[in-house]
Amino acid sequence: MKNLPQYFKRVFDDYQVLVKVNPDDYTGTELIIHPDGKIEKTEVEFDEEIFEDLQVDEFVNCSPLEFNLHLAKTKS
Repeated sequence: MKNLPQYFKRVFDDYQVLVKVNPDDYTGTELIIHPDGKIEKTEVEFDEEIFEDLQVDEFVNCSPLEFNLHLAKTKS
């Protein structure tokens, strides 16, 4: 059975980072949202320690809806 992706975010002083992690193969997507509204999208391969790394870096869970609303802006 396939596990559902998990979503995380962290707000920094003037930008935020949202991360989608596929726990089955440790692939995912990172979105960096700049103050001017520009969004950088990067496909990423993580290692099995990604969830611990995100916790140490103070990322919190976010909703798939929030992530996908920002992701949709990268396609327009």
